[in-house]
Amino acid sequence: MHSERTAWQTRRAAFACVLLSAACAGAEPARENDLKAAFVFNFAVFTEWPAEVLAGGAPINLCAGASNPMLAALNQLNDKLVNGHRIAVHSGQLRGCHVLVLDRHDRARWPQIKRDLAGANVLTVSDDRSISGDGAVIALSVEDQRVGFDIDTGAARGARLNLSSKLLRLARSVQ
Repeated sequence: MHSERTAWQTRRAAFACVLLSAACAGAEPARENDLKAAFVFNFAVFTEWPAEVLAGGAPINLCAGASNPMLAALNQLNDKLVNGHRIAVHSGQLRGCHVLVLDRHDRARWPQIKRDLAGANVLTVSDDRSISGDGAVIALSVEDQRVGFDIDTGAARGARLNLSSKLLRLARSVQ
Protein backbone atom coordinates (compact mmCIF):
# COMPACT_ATOMS: atom_id res chain seq x y z
CA MET A 1 0.00 0.00 0.00
CA HIS A 2 2.76 2.42 0.94
CA SER A 3 4.72 1.77 -2.27
CA GLU A 4 1.55 2.20 -4.38
CA ARG A 5 0.83 5.51 -2.69
CA THR A 6 4.42 6.67 -3.11
CA ALA A 7 4.38 5.66 -6.80
CA TRP A 8 1.10 7.53 -7.31
CA GLN A 9 2.49 10.64 -5.59
CA THR A 10 5.64 10.45 -7.72
CA ARG A 11 3.58 10.19 -10.93
CA ARG A 12 1.37 13.08 -9.84
CA ALA A 13 4.39 15.23 -9.00
CA ALA A 14 6.01 14.40 -12.35
CA PHE A 15 2.80 15.32 -14.18
CA ALA A 16 2.56 18.59 -12.27
CA CYS A 17 6.17 19.41 -13.08
CA VAL A 18 5.54 18.85 -16.78
CA LEU A 19 2.39 20.94 -16.63
CA LEU A 20 4.04 23.73 -14.69
CA SER A 21 6.87 24.00 -17.19
CA ALA A 22 4.65 23.82 -20.28
CA ALA A 23 5.09 26.39 -23.02
CA CYS A 24 2.21 28.22 -24.65
CA ALA A 25 3.94 29.29 -27.85
CA GLY A 26 1.48 30.89 -30.21
CA ALA A 27 -1.39 30.27 -27.80
CA GLU A 28 -4.67 32.07 -28.25
CA PRO A 29 -5.83 34.14 -25.24
CA ALA A 30 -8.43 31.50 -24.30
CA ARG A 31 -5.78 28.77 -24.47
CA GLU A 32 -3.40 30.94 -22.44
CA ASN A 33 -6.08 31.33 -19.76
CA ASP A 34 -6.59 27.55 -19.70
CA LEU A 35 -2.87 27.09 -19.18
CA LYS A 36 -2.79 29.72 -16.42
CA ALA A 37 -5.75 28.00 -14.73
CA ALA A 38 -3.79 24.74 -14.84
CA PHE A 39 -0.93 26.54 -13.10
CA VAL A 40 -3.35 27.83 -10.43
CA PHE A 41 -4.60 24.27 -9.89
CA ASN A 42 -1.03 23.04 -9.41
CA PHE A 43 -0.21 25.94 -7.08
CA ALA A 44 -3.03 24.64 -4.87
CA VAL A 45 -1.67 21.08 -5.12
CA PHE A 46 1.73 22.24 -3.87
CA THR A 47 0.43 24.53 -1.10
CA GLU A 48 -0.35 23.47 2.45
CA TRP A 49 -2.78 25.50 4.56
CA PRO A 50 -2.89 25.34 8.37
CA ALA A 51 -5.13 22.45 9.50
CA GLU A 52 -7.49 24.80 11.35
CA VAL A 53 -8.08 26.74 8.12
CA LEU A 54 -8.58 23.82 5.76
CA ALA A 55 -9.91 20.86 7.70
CA GLY A 56 -9.94 17.40 6.14
CA GLY A 57 -12.48 17.16 3.34
CA ALA A 58 -13.38 20.87 3.39
CA PRO A 59 -13.53 22.54 -0.03
CA ILE A 60 -10.75 24.77 -1.29
CA ASN A 61 -12.46 28.04 -2.14
CA LEU A 62 -10.89 29.49 -5.28
CA CYS A 63 -11.99 33.07 -5.91
CA ALA A 64 -11.63 35.52 -8.80
CA GLY A 65 -13.34 38.73 -9.78
CA ALA A 66 -16.32 38.51 -12.12
CA SER A 67 -14.37 40.46 -14.77
CA ASN A 68 -11.22 38.31 -14.50
CA PRO A 69 -10.38 37.00 -18.00
CA MET A 70 -9.33 33.68 -16.43
CA LEU A 71 -12.69 33.10 -14.74
CA ALA A 72 -14.11 30.82 -17.46
CA ALA A 73 -10.95 28.69 -17.36
CA LEU A 74 -10.93 28.69 -13.55
CA ASN A 75 -14.56 27.52 -13.55
CA GLN A 76 -13.32 24.36 -15.30
CA LEU A 77 -11.53 23.54 -12.00
CA ASN A 78 -14.80 23.43 -10.06
CA ASP A 79 -15.15 20.06 -8.25
CA LYS A 80 -11.61 18.92 -9.14
CA LEU A 81 -9.82 17.23 -6.25
CA VAL A 82 -6.70 18.68 -4.64
CA ASN A 83 -5.18 16.57 -1.87
CA GLY A 84 -8.61 15.31 -0.77
CA HIS A 85 -10.33 18.70 -1.09
CA ARG A 86 -12.78 19.63 -3.86
CA ILE A 87 -12.25 23.01 -5.48
CA ALA A 88 -15.20 25.38 -5.25
CA VAL A 89 -14.88 28.35 -7.63
CA HIS A 90 -16.47 31.66 -6.58
CA SER A 91 -16.59 34.99 -8.39
CA GLY A 92 -16.80 38.38 -6.74
CA GLN A 93 -16.18 36.96 -3.26
CA LEU A 94 -13.28 37.58 -0.91
CA ARG A 95 -14.45 36.15 2.40
CA GLY A 96 -13.60 32.48 2.88
CA CYS A 97 -11.18 32.24 -0.06
CA HIS A 98 -8.19 29.91 0.12
CA VAL A 99 -6.88 30.88 -3.33
CA LEU A 100 -7.50 34.36 -4.73
CA VAL A 101 -6.68 35.00 -8.39
CA LEU A 102 -6.13 38.68 -9.15
CA ASP A 103 -5.75 40.55 -12.43
CA ARG A 104 -5.54 44.12 -13.75
CA HIS A 105 -9.20 44.74 -12.85
CA ASP A 106 -8.23 44.34 -9.18
CA ARG A 107 -5.34 46.84 -9.32
CA ALA A 108 -7.24 49.82 -7.87
CA ARG A 109 -8.75 47.68 -5.10
CA TRP A 110 -5.52 45.82 -4.26
CA PRO A 111 -4.47 48.09 -1.33
CA GLN A 112 -7.86 47.48 0.34
CA ILE A 113 -7.87 43.77 -0.52
CA LYS A 114 -4.38 43.45 0.95
CA ARG A 115 -5.53 45.13 4.18
CA ASP A 116 -8.60 42.86 4.32
CA LEU A 117 -6.39 39.77 3.85
CA ALA A 118 -3.82 40.77 6.49
CA GLY A 119 -3.19 37.68 8.58
CA ALA A 120 -5.55 35.54 6.46
CA ASN A 121 -4.36 32.22 5.05
CA VAL A 122 -4.96 33.04 1.39
CA LEU A 123 -2.78 32.06 -1.52
CA THR A 124 -2.82 35.18 -3.70
CA VAL A 125 -2.00 34.57 -7.35
CA SER A 126 -1.64 37.68 -9.51
CA ASP A 127 -1.69 38.05 -13.26
CA ASP A 128 -0.92 41.78 -12.94
CA ARG A 129 2.61 43.22 -12.58
CA SER A 130 1.55 45.99 -10.18
CA ILE A 131 -0.14 43.59 -7.78
CA SER A 132 2.57 40.96 -8.23
CA GLY A 133 5.25 43.39 -7.10
CA ASP A 134 3.21 44.50 -4.09
CA GLY A 135 2.69 41.45 -1.93
CA ALA A 136 1.02 38.69 -3.95
CA VAL A 137 2.37 35.24 -3.05
CA ILE A 138 2.65 34.07 -6.66
CA ALA A 139 3.07 36.24 -9.74
CA LEU A 140 1.99 34.68 -13.03
CA SER A 141 3.27 36.16 -16.27
CA VAL A 142 3.89 35.40 -19.91
CA GLU A 143 7.33 36.14 -21.34
CA ASP A 144 8.61 34.98 -24.70
CA GLN A 145 5.26 33.21 -25.16
CA ARG A 146 5.86 31.05 -22.07
CA VAL A 147 3.85 31.06 -18.87
CA GLY A 148 6.07 31.39 -15.83
CA PHE A 149 5.77 32.39 -12.21
CA ASP A 150 7.69 34.02 -9.37
CA ILE A 151 7.17 33.44 -5.66
CA ASP A 152 7.32 35.84 -2.72
CA THR A 153 8.13 33.61 0.26
CA GLY A 154 7.68 36.54 2.65
CA ALA A 155 4.07 36.92 1.51
CA ALA A 156 3.60 33.14 1.85
CA ARG A 157 4.98 33.21 5.40
CA GLY A 158 2.72 36.17 6.21
CA ALA A 159 -0.25 34.07 5.09
CA ARG A 160 1.08 31.05 7.04
CA LEU A 161 1.16 28.94 3.88
CA ASN A 162 3.69 26.19 3.30
CA LEU A 163 4.79 26.04 -0.33
CA SER A 164 6.36 22.79 -1.48
CA SER A 165 10.05 22.83 -2.31
CA LYS A 166 9.05 21.30 -5.66
CA LEU A 167 7.03 24.41 -6.46
CA LEU A 168 9.86 26.69 -5.31
CA ARG A 169 12.31 24.89 -7.61
CA LEU A 170 10.03 25.45 -10.62
CA ALA A 171 9.66 29.19 -10.05
CA ARG A 172 11.67 31.61 -12.17
CA SER A 173 12.56 33.51 -9.02
CA VAL A 174 11.97 33.09 -5.31
CA GLN A 175 12.25 36.13 -3.06
